[in-house]
Order: sequence, then C-alpha cells, then structure tokens
Amino acid sequence: MANFAERLDLALTKRGYTGAQVASALTEAGIPITRAYVSQLRTGKQTNPTLQVLRALATCLQVSVGWLVGDDYLESGSAEDLQLRAATIGLSASGLSETSLTVLRGVVELARKAEGLPDEPEPASDIPDAAAPLSGPQRRALGKRLHGLRIAARLSVEQVETAIGKGAAAIPAIEEGRISPSPIIVERLLTVYGVAVPPIREYVLSLARGERSAAWYDAHSVPVWLATTYALEQRATLIRTYHTHLVPPLLQTEEYARAAVTVAGPATLGQRTVDEALALVLARQEAVARDSGIVVWAVIDESVLTRSIVGPHVQLRQLDRLLEHAKRPNVSLHVVPMDDPAYVPRTGPFTVWRFAEAFEPDIACAHGIEADELVTDIGAVEAYHQAFTKLSVTTTTREETFELLNEHRERLSRSLAK
Repeated sequence: MANFAERLDLALTKRGYTGAQVASALTEAGIPITRAYVSQLRTGKQTNPTLQVLRALATCLQVSVGWLVGDDYLESGSAEDLQLRAATIGLSASGLSETSLTVLRGVVELARKAEGLPDEPEPASDIPDAAAPLSGPQRRALGKRLHGLRIAARLSVEQVETAIGKGAAAIPAIEEGRISPSPIIVERLLTVYGVAVPPIREYVLSLARGERSAAWYDAHSVPVWLATTYALEQRATLIRTYHTHLVPPLLQTEEYARAAVTVAGPATLGQRTVDEALALVLARQEAVARDSGIVVWAVIDESVLTRSIVGPHVQLRQLDRLLEHAKRPNVSLHVVPMDDPAYVPRTGPFTVWRFAEAFEPDIACAHGIEADELVTDIGAVEAYHQAFTKLSVTTTTREETFELLNEHRERLSRSLAK
C-alpha cells in the first residue's frame, strides 16, 4: 500500500526537491510551513495535513491531491462525505507497522466483502508526468487574469518584482502570455495581489497547472469572483439555489434575463452594457445545459411569479419555461408560498455547490448587491445547508409546484384576455 508519506517522498525525489525548498516555496506563497514539518510528513510522523497544505504540496510537486493521498482507494460512486472519511482513514494509517497495516487491510477487505464491493484495486504508485507547458490560449488567459489582479491590487510591475524577488519571474512576459509561469510562482503572485479566498486561488491555479483548457469565463472582461463562481458551477454535480426576487438565472428565458439584468444593472455582472451581461447569462445557461449530469435544485419565493419586471406576454413565456424545466429529470423546482409560509430564512439569495471530486467540500455563495461572496468555512456552509433543508421540507412538492405554476399562468392568461 502506497500511503501518503511514501507518495510524498516519491514526488519529492522524482521532482528533485528538498524539504527545505518545498517549505520555502509554500511559505513564500502564503502557506507557512517548516522544513521539519515537511520532513515529518515525508516520514509519516505527521499524518494530518490540512486540505490547504495538501493542495499547496500538490501544486508545487505537479501532482493531483488525489494521487498524493492515494485516490486509487476511493470509490468513485460514493458520496462526497464518505470519500472524505475513507481518505482520512488512509492518511491516519501512515506510520503504522507492517503488522498493523496487514491487520487494517484485512479489516478493509472484510468490510468490502460484507457490503458487496469489488476487491480493492492495486494503486498506481508511479508518479504522474510533470505537466506539459501551457498552450497558447491557456498562457494568454492566465496572463490576462494575472494582469487584471495586479491592476486591481494597484501594484506596478516593479513593486511586484520587488515583492517576489528580482528575477523570480518576468511579469510583463507572463501577463502578455509569452511564457508560462510555474504554479508556485502563480501562488506567490496571488498572495502578493491579496487573493486570499481559496476557491478563487484554486480557479487561477487550475489554469496555471494546465488542468483545464481556457474557458469562456476566463475572458478578461469577466471579474475573477464571477469567473470563479462559473467555474465552480461547471464542476458541480448538484446545485442548490434559493432566490427571493427573480427567477434563477439558469431557468430564465432570454427576454426575462434581459429584463433581470436591466433592473439589477449590468455592473452586478461586472459588465458595462446590458448586452454584455446578457451574453454571460446565456453562456452560463448553455454550459450547464450541455452537462446532463448536473442536477439543479431550485427554491423560489412565490412573489417571483407575480413580480412584474417584464410585460405580461414575456412573463407568460417565462412561466411556460419554468413548467418545462420542472418536467426535466435533472431539475427540482419548488416554491415558498406567500400565504402562511412555514419557514423563511433571514437571508438573501444563495447557492450551494456539491462536487464529485474527492476532498472537495461543499461551497456556498451568497449573492450580494455588487458581487457574490464565496463561503468555504465548514460551519458557515453548514448553516446554508440547514437553511436549504428547512426550505425544502416546507415548500411545495413537485406536484404542487406544477399546480401553482399553472394557477399563475391561468391568472395571467385571463388578464391578457380581458
């Protein structure tokens, strides 16, 4: 069994890094750890690195977090919390004697047989190849994003070079997309630019590591916080979203979406014009629609169905669209009744994403006035979960949703017929 300590040691050896070099690189990137701590992880004396440290080590060594902790042992069909618990057990086994490991393996094999699971696969212990150089589109997208972050931080090229060390990186060449910075350099740049929110850092780093192609939301005109939410949405397997004023953007018709952008203002999506903001909404809808594996669980306040931000004909077509969405197997639409609601959370619109990847905790997003706030604190995310759960058990059922949507459609049709 290749445990975490063994894989870390293999990665350090193959990449030619010393513990001191890795500790220095991570510390400069804003994740302070010591050479001694790296040594303890490498030898199995320490077995409880945080997710942030795991991600930073994986970035520095150009491997995935899953490979580093032995993702081969995780069942791809398991729920996320079970994956996390299984991997945690794997980490806690680091440092045990060969006799104890044999006993542990026997217990695992018995448990798998009892639950009818297949035999445990042999892990791929060879270290993955280092990432290939970024493609032209990847370099340009990363360069423009880093340029925008530097400008937002109000730092000159000279100030950045002073902060990370003269000669550490050719900032103009990076920003122009002429060269590919190493992931650890990007870590350091994000720290200098004051980018502290983990999902935003990971969004930029996933491009720097070459883990994904440049996407439509990587455009320089899309604010980094918004691009991050779009990227998270694309990776999610379950989207839980609650809206109090307007139809959720993923369920809007184009006409309704234009009106929604108009009343909220295109600046809420970081755009100058309604057309530019509308293009983002439509691109977002198209991207989610292409992935049939994404489940959208939407809860809306009944007032959304009566609020007039568009003419009655457009509102009628929006109600028809909601009825169409409600019939789709991957959409669950529910309504909080205006009359005697059983529960109304003391919050505005919010979304919670769940992911398929191991070690990927749920992330919540509070939709604010000028920008969205990404929530990663476990306790805070759990509070959003509890709110959504309470909403889900007190809203309309699937059948009642159809009835309510049809009632509002008939009401609107009668008013148009007069």
